[in-house]
Amino acid sequence: MRYLFVIFLFIFSLQADDELDKAEAYFQNQEYEKAYPYYLKSANENQKSEAAYKLGWMCEHGKATELQSETAVYWYKKAAEWELSNTNQKKVYETVYQNLDPLSDEASADTLVQLATGKFGLRAYYPNYAVVSYTDQIPKGEAKYEENSPKPDPNGTAYIHTEVKYQISLRADYVTQWFGFVQMWTGAYTQKSYWQIFIDSAPFRETNYKPELFVTIPFFHKADVIGMKGIALGYKHNSNGQPVNDDGNRTRPDGPKKGSRSRSWNRLYAKAYFQWDHFYSEITAWYRIPEDFETDDNPDLLDYIGPGELELGYIHKKLLTRLTLRPSFTKGHVSGELEMSYPVPLSDNVFFYLQAFSGFDFHGNYGGYGQSLIDYDQQVNQVGFGLSISR
Repeated sequence: MRYLFVIFLFIFSLQADDELDKAEAYFQNQEYEKAYPYYLKSANENQKSEAAYKLGWMCEHGKATELQSETAVYWYKKAAEWELSNTNQKKVYETVYQNLDPLSDEASADTLVQLATGKFGLRAYYPNYAVVSYTDQIPKGEAKYEENSPKPDPNGTAYIHTEVKYQISLRADYVTQWFGFVQMWTGAYTQKSYWQIFIDSAPFRETNYKPELFVTIPFFHKADVIGMKGIALGYKHNSNGQPVNDDGNRTRPDGPKKGSRSRSWNRLYAKAYFQWDHFYSEITAWYRIPEDFETDDNPDLLDYIGPGELELGYIHKKLLTRLTLRPSFTKGHVSGELEMSYPVPLSDNVFFYLQAFSGFDFHGNYGGYGQSLIDYDQQVNQVGFGLSISR
């Protein structure tokens, strides 16, 4: 019986794909009136996330239907829900049903399938990547590994310019219509690690942790005169989980404590989203939540990080280019990070990933500040290349 179900599912999926293929062909030719009923059938009968997304887009942009903001949100929610639940569904069922021992009743079998497939409601936030990274300055971290350390490692181990840098970034969303308008509430977590894998014992030099909570409010064409698509308001914590040094002396009047590797700060922020055809932009301004000077790990952080950032992006077919700029008006410099991603030949879900970090100041010096918390006051240039599984 279960094998018959798999065969039925396979045949059914072929028919469902045929409906979707017809819709895609019409959509690419901008024949939206012809594409709409095929997308609608594919979504209602087969729960195809691609169809739901295109329906949302057409409702949002008034293609083959009137502008319908609430309907667009409905289809976008369905697209996200079905993408999580139906990804690679046919192969999952084939593998699960052929590999598991049959149970005595259908309810128990369903529970076993839920356990085996392990579905959950998270998606990528910032890019998830791993790169081999080269930095022109010997990086900071645990004192015994630093160059010219007063307490060097007796085994002669010291940090080098080349390391592996990786980032894990996930989010969970919940859409509501409180107060009479649409909001998307999001909890997110980002972790970025710097791993000295090419030296003895391969220590983790630095890890930065960024949990955050924010709400996004889409505008649905109300500000399309300037290309503004929405705003986000949020709270973010950023720290490196390192021990605090109780020495009251600081490296400079407003700097971190001598010998202490602890870095942290909390901020409230506001972000505006813009899109103009293939170009998009995000403008973020933040307010650092004040701390007592005696316990502040890095009182002068904003002098180097700046009051906000500007992200500029361009989409050209499968190539995504993103440039993030952070100006500091008090120190008179600009830091920037360039990211480029392109699918690898064998998959559209794994990407070649290039990352470069630099900057300049008005005195003719090159290098950027704030790539990592431990190096926030160090001017560095960095380049890395590797793979990402989201962008």
